[in-house]
Amino acid sequence: MKQTIQFALLVGLILLGISPERVSAKEDDQYTFDVETFAKKTWEWQGEISTVATRKELNSDSDLYPVKFPQSDQAHLNELNLQLSLESRWDWGWSRLFLAGEAHRLRSSLEDANSESTVLNEGYWQFSEVDPHNIEIGKRLLRWGKGYAFNPVSFLERSKNPEDPEASREGLWMVQGIWIPGGFSLFDSSSLTLVYLPVRDDLNDNYQPTISEENFWGVKLYALIGTTDIDLYLIQKNQQEESDWGFDFATNLTSSFEVHGEYAANHVEALNYQTMLLGLRYLTENDVTWIAEAYHDSAGLTKDESRALFTSLESGSPVAVKNAVSLIQQSKTLNQNYSYLKVSVKEPFNWLYFTPSMAWLTNLDDSSTNINTQLAYAPAANWLFQFSWQFLSGDVRTQYGENLIKNRTGFEVAYSF
Repeated sequence: MKQTIQFALLVGLILLGISPERVSAKEDDQYTFDVETFAKKTWEWQGEISTVATRKELNSDSDLYPVKFPQSDQAHLNELNLQLSLESRWDWGWSRLFLAGEAHRLRSSLEDANSESTVLNEGYWQFSEVDPHNIEIGKRLLRWGKGYAFNPVSFLERSKNPEDPEASREGLWMVQGIWIPGGFSLFDSSSLTLVYLPVRDDLNDNYQPTISEENFWGVKLYALIGTTDIDLYLIQKNQQEESDWGFDFATNLTSSFEVHGEYAANHVEALNYQTMLLGLRYLTENDVTWIAEAYHDSAGLTKDESRALFTSLESGSPVAVKNAVSLIQQSKTLNQNYSYLKVSVKEPFNWLYFTPSMAWLTNLDDSSTNINTQLAYAPAANWLFQFSWQFLSGDVRTQYGENLIKNRTGFEVAYSF
């Protein structure tokens, strides 16, 4: 109910700026030149509606299969997902208001999987009277870190899904202040960010399920030295009296070759964990983009520990099975070591508006793989047609070999407005 009200408010605020006169004028004048269209606007908005048809082949050999389908011989799942995304921005000079949200309607051949949901991804007010410095209050996605598929330093936000790194994410309610002194001494540019993020029973309650009440304080120091970006992070947890810290960097070795990395030291109940990432991005002369990343999380399971976890699905008690299923399905990085490689080609063979790509996500501990292929065709600025195919493989008792989904085929049509 809370999410529905938030999204209804988002839609209402956006639609307040739409009138028949605006729509008809836009249609009549779409081929005319008006210098005012390039002027800064007080109110702007955009949206997208998409439909995704998906067919999933289930892995009947998985230890998860009899747990999820105890009385069924289900072999496939067919799904249709309708999504509406809206974004809006008001700029009054002295302050700004940002809103972004989504509504989903999922229909599946498995009736229990049918769902409807709305979510306000971001909704925050920004005081900008002292630009470039500002203060922000509301629901915000910080987007900390330099990684593409992984972000060890995303201390105060929900983690990315390495299977779909570009998927939208929900922000968190917080207060953020940004001070930008500019360049000085060795720094070509610099900034200081302060963040306060409270966790209560009804505020950011799903951020970290094991924490019911906490006050997170975050500090981020940014510096640009030549062509190298550097960020330093410090996170203080008041109730637990613990601190996390980390850093990231990104540097351009050439105009087409970039190297980036992240490191985070996390403290949970007096235990210390390290998470790190090293990656690169390379653009060839014929518009082929390569992204490669190596990721390590000392809090992840070893190969033997994950094998024992899958074994417990067959021989464990009901409570142990429930806990194992929950851990397996919620952990995008179940083990400690992963690699990610993506290659995308812009308009191969001179096929305009066509971009194929392939991504390999590999669990280096158990050698299982998750491969995702996408064929995107955008013949117009506001249309996208995309075919995707995902294939998961591995031996028994491995993360992707035991995945409930063996392969997934999808077709998406999206229209932006």
